[in-house]
Amino acid sequence: MDYAEMSDKLVNLLGLKGKPIAVSLIKREEDIPEDLSEIGPPRRYCQMLQDARFEDTVSLAKAGTHACKGGATAIGLIEYGPNLKTGALYHYKLNKEVSLGVAKRVIDQMPRPAPGSTVATIVAPLDRAPTDPDGARPDVIVIMAGVLAARRIVQAMIYRHGGRFNANFAGIQSTCSDATAYPYISGNINVSIGCDGAAKNAGLADDELVVGIPAELLEEITETLSECAPGWDDWQKGHISYVRKDI
Repeated sequence: MDYAEMSDKLVNLLGLKGKPIAVSLIKREEDIPEDLSEIGPPRRYCQMLQDARFEDTVSLAKAGTHACKGGATAIGLIEYGPNLKTGALYHYKLNKEVSLGVAKRVIDQMPRPAPGSTVATIVAPLDRAPTDPDGARPDVIVIMAGVLAARRIVQAMIYRHGGRFNANFAGIQSTCSDATAYPYISGNINVSIGCDGAAKNAGLADDELVVGIPAELLEEITETLSECAPGWDDWQKGHISYVRKDI
């Protein structure tokens, strides 16, 4: 399936508001598509996600056009500044942690690629994801949606691989660290409860979760949802008494 087909299927199967979002963490200058120009003025990463989701916008941004330095750090563009690196931002300014030491522990365990390993980001609706050059192809697909959509994505993963699903989040830096950096560096799907920053600055709804899917798993997840999600939905709604066969 191509990206446009997968986007349409995910929107319809999951009942999404807006589109799935393709994120490319560009590692080499030569992999920046020639037909894209850097955005201006600067935008926050979570805002770029919503721009792609709802406005069909494709955003190319380097470190200087990422307005939120926490977000830029979480996806490998820059190193933390002193207020973030020490935990001061979350303890003193935002009162998210009880002490500076606890805040530092949160920061130290935040998933993120090595500083400087990303030279630019491309955030696009999935159906407009870049495919040329090869190094511009998406690394992570981000989906902002309600609980049922997130549940179906997790169920699709468990359907083929079994086991348990282990989410990794801290209620801060949800779109950048939880839903982008963690899937990127771990190769695992992640589900995040969102964060106040994404809610305040980008309009993430209070009843929405943020899901990050490594791009290499997207087609498998889409195929499983196409095969199974309609039956799961019908069983949940009481329309059928079994999904595969009666036993």
